[in-house]
Amino acid sequence: MHSKIKIGQIGNGRFGKKILSKLGSIENLSIEWVCDSQDIWWEQALVDWVIIATPVEFHYEQAKHFLQLGINVFCEKPGTLCSDSLEELVELSKTNSTLFYVDDVLIYENIKTPDCFVYKKWGGRSTNIIDRIAYHHFYLLYEDVNDHPLTNIIIKLNETGVKIFELEFTNKKYKFEYDFNWYGQKIDNIAPPSGNDALKAMLQQVLNKETDFSKNHLRSLFALRLAEYVKSHIYGKCAVVGAGIYGITAAIKLSTLGYCVELFEAEDDILKATSSINQYRIHRGYHYPRSHETIESCKNSIKGFTKLYNSSIMHNDTKHYYAISKEGSLTTAEEFLSVLDKHKLDWRIVDNQLNCELTIEVNEKLFDPKRLKAICQERIKGNGIRLRLNERIKKGGIESDDYKYKVYATYSSLNDLSPKKRIYQFELVEKPVFRLPQDYKNISMVVMDGPFMCFDPFADTEYHVGGNVVHAIHHTNKGINPEIPSKYRKYINKGLIVKPEFTKAKDFITSAGKFFPGIERAEHIGSMYTIRTVLPNYEKTDARPALVEKYDNQFVVFSGKIGNCVEVSNTIASCIKSRDM
Repeated sequence: MHSKIKIGQIGNGRFGKKILSKLGSIENLSIEWVCDSQDIWWEQALVDWVIIATPVEFHYEQAKHFLQLGINVFCEKPGTLCSDSLEELVELSKTNSTLFYVDDVLIYENIKTPDCFVYKKWGGRSTNIIDRIAYHHFYLLYEDVNDHPLTNIIIKLNETGVKIFELEFTNKKYKFEYDFNWYGQKIDNIAPPSGNDALKAMLQQVLNKETDFSKNHLRSLFALRLAEYVKSHIYGKCAVVGAGIYGITAAIKLSTLGYCVELFEAEDDILKATSSINQYRIHRGYHYPRSHETIESCKNSIKGFTKLYNSSIMHNDTKHYYAISKEGSLTTAEEFLSVLDKHKLDWRIVDNQLNCELTIEVNEKLFDPKRLKAICQERIKGNGIRLRLNERIKKGGIESDDYKYKVYATYSSLNDLSPKKRIYQFELVEKPVFRLPQDYKNISMVVMDGPFMCFDPFADTEYHVGGNVVHAIHHTNKGINPEIPSKYRKYINKGLIVKPEFTKAKDFITSAGKFFPGIERAEHIGSMYTIRTVLPNYEKTDARPALVEKYDNQFVVFSGKIGNCVEVSNTIASCIKSRDM
C-alpha cells in the first residue's frame, strides 16, 4: 500500500477553498495543513507538495521558499508577474530536483483553440483583466504559435475603456474581448467539450506526477511573456520615487494592477532611511492617546500590513509595556485607560515601572528591519518592478510623459518633487543602540505621554534601540527642506555608526535612570541617524496622519506610521481604478 501524498496549502480564500474541495475528492492525499499569508506559513511542517493559492504578489517568495527546502510546488496562475523570476523558479526546481507546476487548467478541458476569445461577466469591474482572465487564454495559443513571433498588437476602445485587443503572429491572428460590466449573464466562448472536472483532473495528475512538467514550464513562460507585452501596451508605465516602505508598497500595488513599474531611489539600496531607522513597532494606537484619528488609523492598518509583510514580524516572546509617568505626563492614567477602552484596545495592569502611576502590558508586535528588507527585495523581483538605485530625480519631479502615473514617496524631500510646496517640521534624530542589562531582555517599554523615552528590542539581536522625545533630536527646523548641519551629513541614513563623534547616548541613559533601575549599566553599541518629517503645529494631539495628495496623474505621499503603507497604496489604487479600470 502506497503512503499518502502529504499536502500543505497557503491560501484559504474563495479559490483556495475550491482547490481544497477538489483535493478532498482525490484518493491517496493527506491535507496536513492550510494557512493564509497572515499565518506563519514558513514554519509549517514539511510535506510532499505545497499548493500556493495566495494573491500573485506572494507567489515568488512562497514558491522559492519551499522549492529551496526540496518540496514540490503547485502554484496558482500566474506563477509570478515577471518572466525572469518565473524562469528562476523553474531553474530552482530543477537544481533541487523538485517539481514545479503553474495552473493551466484549461489544458485539461481539451479545448480546440479558437481565434476569438470573449469573456464578459456580470458583477463589476476587474482590476487587471490580463492576469486574471487573458493569461488562461494565452497559454492555449502556445501549441499553435510558440515558434512564430508576435508581430503586432491592435488595441481598440469601447465605452468602458480598453478591453478589446488583437494579437497578430506571423501565422495567425487572435481577437480578445473582455468586460466586467453589469451583464445579465456570464458570456464566455471557451466552452469545455465534455463535462469532466478539469480542476480535479489537473490536480490529480500534477500531484501524482503524471503530467508533463517541462511542457507546463514552456506554456507558463509563454503566457507570462505575452501578458507582460500586452500589459505594457494596454496599461503602460508608472514611476514611483522613493524606495522606502511606502514607495515599495505602492510599487507592488501598481504592478498587481497591471502597470509596468519603475522604482527610483537616490540611495544605493532600498529602505535606507526612516523605514529602517526607527523603533520597529507596529503600532496599534497605544502611543497616541491624544489623537483618536491616529489610534483608529493604526488599528485599521494592522491587518493589511500583517498580510503583506507578515514574515518580517517578530513572533517571539517579547513583552510590550506602556507606562504613564507620575510627573510631566500630558495624559493621566485614568485618561489613558479611558481612551484605550473607547477604542477597544486590550490592556492588563502590571506592577508599576519606577516613578510611574500606571504600567500596562499590551499586545503589540515589532518587525525585523533586515527581514522586511529581504521581503521587499523578493517582492520587487517577483512582481517585475524595475529598481533604479542611485537615481536622484531632479527638482520639479519627473518630466517625462512616458509614465501614466507618478508617485512621490520621498518623505523628507517631498517638496523637491511635489507640485505644491508645504511647510514641514524636520527633525534630525539619533537612534542609539544599547546592550541593556539582562533584566530587560525581550522587553519593549514606552514611558509616556511627555518628554520621556522608550527601549525596544533590535530585531533578533541582543540589543535594544532607544527613543527619547527630547534627546533624540539633534536639530530641528520648519520649512520647505530639512537643514542638516554639515557635521552630521556623514551620519545620515548610513546605518549603525560605531563610536559616533556626535551622540547623546549618555543623555538617553541618564534620563532613563528615573524609570529603569540598573539602566546605567547599559553599553552604547552605536547610533543610527535619519531625518524625521512631521506636520507642524500638531503638538497638541501628536497626531501622525498618512496623507495622499493627487495632482492630475501625480500622487504625493506623506508617510505616517509604517503600518499605514498598505492603506496608502490602496488609496492610490482606488483613484487609478476609478479612471482606468
